[in-house]
Amino acid sequence: MTITDDVALSGEPGLGQAPSDLFAELLGCVDALSDRVVRQILAGEHSYAESGISADELAVIVRLNVRALLQTLTGDLDSLEAARTAGRLKAQYGIPMASLLHAYRLAGLTLWEEMIARSGALNNSVALLRVSSEVWGIIDRFSSAAAEAYREVVDEQGRRDQQARSVMLLSLLDGSANAPGSGGILRSLGLPDHADYLVVVAELSETGDDPLPSVVTRLRGIGAASAWASWKGEHVGVVACSSRAEIVDAAEVMKASATSRVGCSRQFRAMHQAPDALRQARIAMECVPPASIGLTAYGSAPLDTVLVVQPEYARELRDDILGAVLATTDGESLIETLEAWFAADGSTAAAGSALHCHRNTVGYRLGRIAELTGRSVAHPVDAAELFAALRAMRLLR
Repeated sequence: MTITDDVALSGEPGLGQAPSDLFAELLGCVDALSDRVVRQILAGEHSYAESGISADELAVIVRLNVRALLQTLTGDLDSLEAARTAGRLKAQYGIPMASLLHAYRLAGLTLWEEMIARSGALNNSVALLRVSSEVWGIIDRFSSAAAEAYREVVDEQGRRDQQARSVMLLSLLDGSANAPGSGGILRSLGLPDHADYLVVVAELSETGDDPLPSVVTRLRGIGAASAWASWKGEHVGVVACSSRAEIVDAAEVMKASATSRVGCSRQFRAMHQAPDALRQARIAMECVPPASIGLTAYGSAPLDTVLVVQPEYARELRDDILGAVLATTDGESLIETLEAWFAADGSTAAAGSALHCHRNTVGYRLGRIAELTGRSVAHPVDAAELFAALRAMRLLR
């Protein structure tokens, strides 16, 4: 049963021809109705002329949809493929979504005006008004299906564009792009040909969430351009700055945005230096302890850099110096005390305050560490070795 059967079978006097007959009658006028809609679209929407779609292509798609709308109203068809085709085609031509939806409103108004005019002559205006909500509901279904297909095409185009941008960015970072011709790639990525560049590497979580959310917008807010790609568990980017002050600001922006470990290279100006900058950024990221959040710039923590570059030696350092401490039942509190003492610049009173214990307790624990390691924090060389072993322990997974 169609949406008009209840009216057609009501048997009320004075209703005249049923709406279903009127819809069927309009099927014989599809070409004329479609031409009227096309003229209105072209007259009111400049985006169609600018898009490159031909009048013939537009006429075909409008005719297809007008016919499908009327066939749906008569109950002869229950398919939204015509609407989906319209949505896909207009997305491919770059016609705005608003223009797509406006075209459906124009088509709906054209059909409705023709229905009103004919129903008056046939004495079935009351019957038509009774099904008006269903008529406009079907038109809304068509426009919604077209919009959904439009979004699918746009999303796919966006994915392809992002993939292409990612390939270009990675070709710069791994050195496979021809350095003399890298200017074209930079421009395609929205980066200036000449700038102070930074390479940034951020650790991706298992869920793949953006480790630097909204960083592109935030960097743009300070005048810095950037391009990003995700690759093998890392989120990598190139940031272009115009001055030393902007580099400092960019680092602060990224630090504030970080939700994982982030490393930043030294600044460079020639793109053939990008592969080495990528190496620096990866090392800098490893200088942030595992499971932590933060940003480290390459060169800002030279001891940590040595330890992460030589992980086997770092493990030996940790085990040889702190192995006995870690093996004791109170090893955790001893390590915590040693860290607090270094953080307090060697003040037992300040360390005790941070640990919520008496300074004598701190002194006792430091003495225990000296017994277990053979190294006293009172001697600079011993203290340096203890600190290096402590950093090795924190940086190793």
